[in-house]
Amino acid sequence: MRKFHLPFRWQTATTFAVCCFLGGVAVALGVHEQRVGSAVEEARAQARLLDAEREKLELTLAKAREVSEVSESVSDEDLVASAAAELAQAATSAAYAAEQHNILVSATAVVPPVWANAPLGVETARGPFAATPSLQVDVAAVLGEVEDAVAAEPDVSASAEPSASASAEASNEPSADASADASASAEPTDSASAEPTAEPSADPSSSAEPSASAETEPTGSTVEDDAETLAALIDDTEVAQVLRGEVDDLETVAATVTRLEAAAAQLDAATRRIEGTTAVLEAATAEAALERANLTLEERLEAVKAIADSAKDMIDAVDGNVARKATITDLKEARSALLELREVDVDRDDHEAVEAVISDVADATADVEAAEEALYTSHHRWVKQENKRRTQVNKKRMATYERQVDKAYANSWSKYANAAANHQDGWSGAPTGINYSNGQIPGSQLCSLSFASGHQLHCDAAEALERADDDYYAQTGNHLSVSSSYRSYGAQVATKASKGYLAATPGTSNHGWGMAADFAPASATWMRNNGEKYGWVHPLWARSGGSKPESWHLEFVAPGIAVDMPDKPTLLKKVSSSLKG
Repeated sequence: MRKFHLPFRWQTATTFAVCCFLGGVAVALGVHEQRVGSAVEEARAQARLLDAEREKLELTLAKAREVSEVSESVSDEDLVASAAAELAQAATSAAYAAEQHNILVSATAVVPPVWANAPLGVETARGPFAATPSLQVDVAAVLGEVEDAVAAEPDVSASAEPSASASAEASNEPSADASADASASAEPTDSASAEPTAEPSADPSSSAEPSASAETEPTGSTVEDDAETLAALIDDTEVAQVLRGEVDDLETVAATVTRLEAAAAQLDAATRRIEGTTAVLEAATAEAALERANLTLEERLEAVKAIADSAKDMIDAVDGNVARKATITDLKEARSALLELREVDVDRDDHEAVEAVISDVADATADVEAAEEALYTSHHRWVKQENKRRTQVNKKRMATYERQVDKAYANSWSKYANAAANHQDGWSGAPTGINYSNGQIPGSQLCSLSFASGHQLHCDAAEALERADDDYYAQTGNHLSVSSSYRSYGAQVATKASKGYLAATPGTSNHGWGMAADFAPASATWMRNNGEKYGWVHPLWARSGGSKPESWHLEFVAPGIAVDMPDKPTLLKKVSSSLKG
């Protein structure tokens, strides 16, 4: 019996041992496969979180670009330039961090402004309208607001449950050296997580944490599609293989989880820094814009008085002389409305309120300018109308005057005709009323002829010949042509010497009395036919058949006959614009 049972015991033990070994191997393989699978799922969860951080970084960069573009209008302020430089540095650090982890991020989301070249750390700029003597931004306060906003949001990283313990458990606590190496190889420079030193918008819209849906399992697509999508996020072959489930080395998968955790943490730090620097820049821009607005308002208010004074001067200058009286009223009202803005009480710390007053001043100034233009046009229209009226008045006055002159001449014609009838043979001896020697007439008794340069006659004779010339010119379009008039004694001597017997003995010539004239043929003919009504006669001795025929010689025989001439009218002068331009 012993011999029978001994082999049975050996086989049983052997069989049992083999079964236990194979079972242990199967269990070990199953546990390993389960641990690798869990680690891969953890890696995918970390990849989803990383993708959420990447999206948040892109949104934050986009917000930074918007703020940067707005700040360019006040980029010459040191405070703004410094904050912009800080933001540019933060954006550069973020790009570097993403590059170190082979993460694809929209690099064009923000570009460092070309003008952001101020030295870092400059935080003040002079500003008379700031709450303090200089423009300042409390960087710590602004960053505190950003941190409070972040703290109030749900912690997405916690919901992803990327437990280090699970990783350690799954990997049977893979060596710290491997994790450290993986983490160190992915770690960017310290600048990626440095605390921001430039200033932000108190409530950046891009600061929201990624939504919880980022860590949930994909729905509506296969596990393979989701794994492929996650693998495409990171430009790294080994990480992509792990996310696709192609790596069964637990240590490699655990190291990948550590790398993804480090990448997500650094992107989060970069995002927070950009949020902070963006908020600082936004606050600095707002402070500088407020200062600019206050300076602009002050300049506009200073100009108000000059504009109002100019409008008043314009109103005074036209002195009511406008075609439309309402233009004066309109300018007065526009001027008053502009002056009232100088007394407006505005909160100098409220940018919108300051800008509103600037806009009101601009509108009121435009109203004054429009009213001035209307007044200018109305005044010039009045000038045209007034000059037209004055021209018509002057024409009427001159027409009346001319009628009065004609009447005065007509009344004098009969007197001249009677004198001519009584002195047909001219003068023999001194004419009536002459108390001076022949050729010795004083200059006070002589008058020049306006139509015959260089000729003079006794003033009574000259006046009568002027009226004759007016009528001659009206009929012929020419003036009377005079060849000889008054001759002084010396001139008579010279004439006698040149003409001989044709000239009278010096001291006896009728030309010596200033009442005789010689005319050119055409003028002489007209005077012989018409001269008597002006007191001029062709003496009998000078006529054809007379003792000494001279067809050109006529004498004035009506001295002392005055024409009762009307006073010349007062003519209105043309007016000119009282306004320049």
